[in-house]
Amino acid sequence: MEKNMKTNFEFLKERVVDSLDNTDLEFIRDELSKLSEPTLFSGVGGSSVVSEFGAKVINTKNGIVSVNSEPRDFLYRNNTSFKNVVACSYSGNNYGVELSFLKGLRRYLLSNNSFDDSDVTYLKYDTTIDKERSFISLGATLIPVSILMDYYLNGQDSLILDCIGETSFNFDLESDIYEIFSGYDTSTSSKYLESTMVESGIGIPIVHDKYSYCHGRSTFGINYNAVAIYYNRNTEFDKMMLEELKQFEDQILDDYQMLIQSMYLTKYIAEKKSKDLSKVEYSPIVKKLYKYNGKI
Repeated sequence: MEKNMKTNFEFLKERVVDSLDNTDLEFIRDELSKLSEPTLFSGVGGSSVVSEFGAKVINTKNGIVSVNSEPRDFLYRNNTSFKNVVACSYSGNNYGVELSFLKGLRRYLLSNNSFDDSDVTYLKYDTTIDKERSFISLGATLIPVSILMDYYLNGQDSLILDCIGETSFNFDLESDIYEIFSGYDTSTSSKYLESTMVESGIGIPIVHDKYSYCHGRSTFGINYNAVAIYYNRNTEFDKMMLEELKQFEDQILDDYQMLIQSMYLTKYIAEKKSKDLSKVEYSPIVKKLYKYNGKI
C-alpha cells in the first residue's frame, strides 16, 4: 500500500475493527487481570503512547502501582520495587524490548508478533488487513491502545468504535510552536502530539503540566508567538485558563477519545502545511539511530 496519510486515516477504524475481531481478547484480558504487583510499561516512538495508556489502564483497573518508562531508564533506575514489565512494540523485536527485559522482571510483550521464548507472556494482537505503511504510526498505535481499552471496558467494544471518527478543526496556524496544556489525565494524548510533531517536523511542541504553568512557565508565551492546545475538562482552573489563553478548545471526554481527536488534529496541521505524516522527509541519520543496539 502506498505511503499516504489520507489512506491510512481512512483505514484507521477498519484496522481497529479487524484486530478486535481477530485477536484472542479473552486471553489478553485474563493475563492482564493477573497483574497484581507493581508493574512497569515500556515503549518507544508510537509505542510509548501505548505504554503510557497501558500503565494508566492497569493502575485504574487493577488498583496497583503501574508506571510508564523509557527503555533506557531500566539501566539506571532501581527496579527492585517492580515485579512485572509489559513491553509494548508493534514488531516486538526492537532494542527497546531487549532493554526492558534486562532486569529479571516477569516479562510480557504486547505486540503484533510473538516469538519462541518461554520466559515471555505474549499478548499478541492479530490483523488480517495489509500492514500499515507509514512513518507515523496510526493503526499501529491505536490498535494496541484499543486492545487495552477493551480490557478496561470489559469487552464493550461498541464504546471504543463509536469514538473513532474524524474531528473537524478550523484555526489558523500562526506559529510553528505549539504549547500543549496537559496532565496525568490527558498524558496519552499529549504524548502522541509531542511525539508526532517532533518525528514528522510539523511543529515544535512544548508540553506544560497545567498546574506547573502557574509557576513561571507562562513567561514563554510573552516572548514567543505560539498556538495553544488545551485539553479542557471544564474545571474551575480550566475555565480560568481558557479566559487567559488564545486557545484551541474542545470538550473531550476521556484519554482514549482525546487520543483519536489528537490524531486528527495532527492530520489537520499536516494538511495545512502540505505535509504527509505517512511519508515524512526524515533525517538521514534515522536508520542508523533506529537500529542502534550497543552500549547505551
